[in-house]
Amino acid sequence: MNKNWRQKVLEHFQAPFYHITLVTDPDSLLQDEAIISQLQKLGIDVVEFQDRAVFRYWYESQYRPNPFNSYLLIHPKSNDISDIPYDIWAQGKHISICKSELFPMLSAPIVQELDFRTLDALSLMDDIPVKRSDNDTINFLLKRIYKLPYDTIDTAAEYILLCISRHQLPFTMPGTIEKYLIDALNHKNSNSQLVISELIQSSDALYSFLQQEWCDFLESGTPKDHPHWDTKLQDTLAGLFRMGKLKPIPFNKDSLPDSLLFGVKQLNSEQSQIVLISEHISQIEKMLELDIDRRDWVNLIGLFSTAKSIMFTLDFSSEISKKIKSIEQLIEERFALWLNNHFGALASLSDQHTPVMLHKVAEHMHLQGSPKKAIIVMDGLSFVQWSQVRSELQSFDFIENGTFAWIPTLTSVSRQAIFSGEIPKTYYSTIHTTANEEKEWRACWAKYGIAPIYVTYEKSLGQGEYNKSEIKALSKSSVKVAGLVVDIIDKLTHNTIQGHRGMHGQISIWLKTGYLQSLLHDLLEAGFDVYITSDHGNKESVGIGAIREGVLADTRGERVRIYNSEELRDRAAQKYSSQKWESIGLPDEFFVLAAKSGEAFVKEGEVVVSHGGTSIEEVIVPFVRVKKRRE
Repeated sequence: MNKNWRQKVLEHFQAPFYHITLVTDPDSLLQDEAIISQLQKLGIDVVEFQDRAVFRYWYESQYRPNPFNSYLLIHPKSNDISDIPYDIWAQGKHISICKSELFPMLSAPIVQELDFRTLDALSLMDDIPVKRSDNDTINFLLKRIYKLPYDTIDTAAEYILLCISRHQLPFTMPGTIEKYLIDALNHKNSNSQLVISELIQSSDALYSFLQQEWCDFLESGTPKDHPHWDTKLQDTLAGLFRMGKLKPIPFNKDSLPDSLLFGVKQLNSEQSQIVLISEHISQIEKMLELDIDRRDWVNLIGLFSTAKSIMFTLDFSSEISKKIKSIEQLIEERFALWLNNHFGALASLSDQHTPVMLHKVAEHMHLQGSPKKAIIVMDGLSFVQWSQVRSELQSFDFIENGTFAWIPTLTSVSRQAIFSGEIPKTYYSTIHTTANEEKEWRACWAKYGIAPIYVTYEKSLGQGEYNKSEIKALSKSSVKVAGLVVDIIDKLTHNTIQGHRGMHGQISIWLKTGYLQSLLHDLLEAGFDVYITSDHGNKESVGIGAIREGVLADTRGERVRIYNSEELRDRAAQKYSSQKWESIGLPDEFFVLAAKSGEAFVKEGEVVVSHGGTSIEEVIVPFVRVKKRRE
């Protein structure tokens, strides 16, 4: 069996360590949280070099005063170590790491395009053939890693099954491999009426095609020569209906055999919802059996939140509620362990699909290259509430992902990261207020060459009737970047008296006002690329008793307390059920004491919905691209 690829990378960093190591990393291997976490455990501080002036300030103020207390690993974002100031460059050991050295028996250009999960799968292979050509490498990956038998399929059902399998891959398929696959399929069946390229490239196109095909199949009398009679395809389609990827349609089920009832609306809608929740729980249980990385946690919270949101529409005492609570406890236990080991690595990571953490939001929007962009920050929106909101926004399409909030998950800490584009340590003087956000938002975009006159910021949106003329971003056609804070969810969070279930009902009432729908519509019509995110989620918790310390804590929240002294924080931790949080990315003299999952520092037995802690519902929040619905 091959040595794990991460072990091969870490072999470059063996004791005794140089105090300064300069790394050329053209394939972004240092964007893996497991590698970064391991380096940090070895006492190595990983710093991304991007701006010479910013780096020089950090180096002189943070590192130079105590140069022998830590080891410094610097990797320039441009991958050109000559950008680094000469005095530092001259001191450092120079290292180069790349993907091609990890699997030298495969084509280097192809390996360079592979994501980390594909590298993980390759590490488990003990019979990688010595084939260096691009085509041989692609063929090996398609068959052995992706499990797509593209050269042996013949029927329409097999083509459809392969397209579905492609979009269920846990890997990101590089464009080179995707093109090879499309060309091979088109060459093999040039007379097919299937538009293979669209179905392979876009999951939205595939699921739209399958939905329409299912409707046509039923409405045309279920013709016997249709691919939907294939039993393997039926089993796969049934799973897509259970997971909510496809929607059952109204149809006279008496005219259908039992094998086709999976795609027909059932009279007992509650029973079908329970089946959907059970399917989601089953998927979560399978995920929890494996090693989980940050992307898996985003996928998992999406599954869990959908199930939990549906649960609120069912009988409160139903058996499914107990299953949700049971799986929630398992999730929180696993997430807490992962967070303690990997949260410190997240701040330095980048991902082309989503900002890994909230301070990367502006950078991500900038890199998309669109001339006009708007971000709606729905203060306090968790993935659970997003699942509810999404179900009411039927006239839009979404590209859904997730990002990590800053801990403690307080508005002044985590929302400020969005608008400043910086980690909390840099805005230490305003860490307890959001009053500086507008100034920070304009300064953030000035770094990307957009003058403040073309940038808008507005908050306290979402209340009362929607009025387009009151939205700054829509009142001037010259606006290029808009930041909009909709804080209705956060207000409901702090005023709910019936927990998450009560919030679900209040949000439903708010959504019926059409405020959010109208705002999204008008921004899209004005030519903005529109994104939705949140500064933190929220957690339903039960009081364990209030902490009575007078004014010893700077912040006295229901789920978190902030102290300016480590001694005061640790003293409180000994007296009360709580957890100390390491001050990762936070200012000096900012020490965090968080409530445990499901607990709050309020009157014993009182149920509250709050935030500030480290639960998965507080920490991982939606990051969504909103688009006009395809006709």
